[in-house]
Amino acid sequence: MAKIDDRPESSLHAAFDRSDAHRGSPDKHLAAWLSEVDVGLIEIDAEQRVVRCNGAAERLTGWSIVEARGALLDRVLRLIPAAGTTSGDPDIDVGEMNELFDEGAPAKPAPPPALTPRREPAVPLSPVIIDEGALRTPGAPLAAPEATRPPARYTALLERRDGSVIPILHTIGTIAGRPTREGQRDSKPPPPPGQIVLFRELGAPGPLPIHPAKPRYDALTRLLDRYAIIDRIEEALNDCRKTGTPYALCYIDLDRFRLVNATCGHEAGDDLLQWVATRVHEIVGPQDAAGRIGGDEFVLLLANKSEREAERIARDLQICLLEFRFGWAEKTFSIGASIGLVVLTPHFERAVDVLGAADHACRIAKENGRGRLQVYLDDQQMTTSRRSMQWVASLQRHLAEGRLRLYSQGIHPLVMPGAAPSPHGAHFEVLVRQLGEDGRLYSPVGIIQAAEQSGLIHVIDRYVARQAFRLIGAMPQHALRRLDTCSINLSGVSLLREGLLDFLVEQLHRAQVPPSKICFEITETAALANLGEVLWFMQELGAMGCRFAIDDFGSGHASYGYLESLPVDYVKIDGMFVRDLQDNTLHRAIVESVHRIGDTLGIKTVAEQVENQEIADLLTSMGIHYAQGWHFDKPQPLVDLCASLRVQGEPSDPGATGSPEGR
Repeated sequence: MAKIDDRPESSLHAAFDRSDAHRGSPDKHLAAWLSEVDVGLIEIDAEQRVVRCNGAAERLTGWSIVEARGALLDRVLRLIPAAGTTSGDPDIDVGEMNELFDEGAPAKPAPPPALTPRREPAVPLSPVIIDEGALRTPGAPLAAPEATRPPARYTALLERRDGSVIPILHTIGTIAGRPTREGQRDSKPPPPPGQIVLFRELGAPGPLPIHPAKPRYDALTRLLDRYAIIDRIEEALNDCRKTGTPYALCYIDLDRFRLVNATCGHEAGDDLLQWVATRVHEIVGPQDAAGRIGGDEFVLLLANKSEREAERIARDLQICLLEFRFGWAEKTFSIGASIGLVVLTPHFERAVDVLGAADHACRIAKENGRGRLQVYLDDQQMTTSRRSMQWVASLQRHLAEGRLRLYSQGIHPLVMPGAAPSPHGAHFEVLVRQLGEDGRLYSPVGIIQAAEQSGLIHVIDRYVARQAFRLIGAMPQHALRRLDTCSINLSGVSLLREGLLDFLVEQLHRAQVPPSKICFEITETAALANLGEVLWFMQELGAMGCRFAIDDFGSGHASYGYLESLPVDYVKIDGMFVRDLQDNTLHRAIVESVHRIGDTLGIKTVAEQVENQEIADLLTSMGIHYAQGWHFDKPQPLVDLCASLRVQGEPSDPGATGSPEGR
């Protein structure tokens, strides 16, 4: 760990801004002591938000305490790594969560608690435990960490708010606790450990050879960069609260930029971005601001503009882009843009909230057909969708807290009238429910869609598989004999991730679950998109005894050809063909066709979303083997189903509980 100063450190305390003098704190002079030696000191909470800072920190960062309080640390303390440093590990919990986020690899050993900025490049801050009692003793040194940082002239470069860069030494400390004065009794529980960041400027006699200053403007387009535009949005929010000045934010996403990049190269893509930036710059007024925040994403902040005026400007820009024809190497492209528009109001707490709302509106515009403009409305649908994205953004924490609950719904055999029912064990599909902050259970549709959009659905798939295996593996043998099939869904994204097969095999082995009890459901879209990989995956697990089902058959390509080449045990007919089976002759013909093909190939058919007895009777008459839906049972917690299998007692004929279609 780099030293903060050559002289011994003075006492440290978690309260160190100038307001301590008004609280009568015994350490009210601490801020002044540190400022005298130009040591910046910032306190942050558990969410890495600034609580307090001293005068030296204000001078070094360019942020006042009023502006910094509540902001994320990586906005106030913008660090560029020094030579030889590397960014910290991703923000991933240790232990079993690693197996979900790290492609199923074995869990890594727990790293020491570290604070890393939330954006790249990140500078690892060496953690130390600061015993507050020892620090109150003059001359007491900081406790050194087990592994010290290699000697360096400076540990990082600090980008100040004005864009200038200075070299610094920095470290992080944790306040372990406050000693109680002799004779003092306090019934209140001790406060949770706080964290502080200490840093000071180093003189730089020569040029800084490592990293140049991060520009306030995007180097390619000369528009504001992401962090500069966030600062401008923050200023606009403050102005909106104080004076009521209307502001609007446009989030612009080019619709065909990737096509240009892929077919003509990055030079053509850069040329296109510069042309778009010129068009954006042309409509920027003296009080407006424009920035580039991503590869092909731009932001336009409009001042003194109502929603109607901002919408007119955004549509004019859309028309301008749509009418333009971009030519490169005898190729011509039409360039459109999807735009999300949000009006700034005082209910937005931070600039990132405004930017997130505009981004969300832009995403909806793209989903509705591209080339559209979507005004952000704080209605139920948008609010729910944004909450789902925010939930997924904290997916790791929510999974660790058990906020994704496993449920099950039965898959029931259909028996022809007069035929004797065959003995069978429990056959069910594993579903999930979202546990809200209010303790109520909600449909997972929103978070599933958000996880698919953000590329994190594989984490949910692995979590569900692991938890289901554990519950099943914990059942006694007589309960396991009453279980025929547990079906678990796997998304197309999961099938593309490396390590899925190894992860599933390892989890089955850990939980000691017989593979013959498990069936994996794969959508037909995912199967067709990666036919070779899926075939290999199914053959490997099939050799162990696992079974497979094609889910939502008919909702995608509905090709019968691949059914012959894949080792499929079940075909689940999409509910869209089942719900109106009585009245829709076309859907009835499709269901009959799927059943005939499946029967020819020795594949069992399952009808989804069966809601009444009439449809169940019609499916039975067609020869459909199984049905699933609320007509038979509603989803119940998986733990309850496993408990019911436990209490049923030893089966009278264990050998007769297997399903006739078992492998």
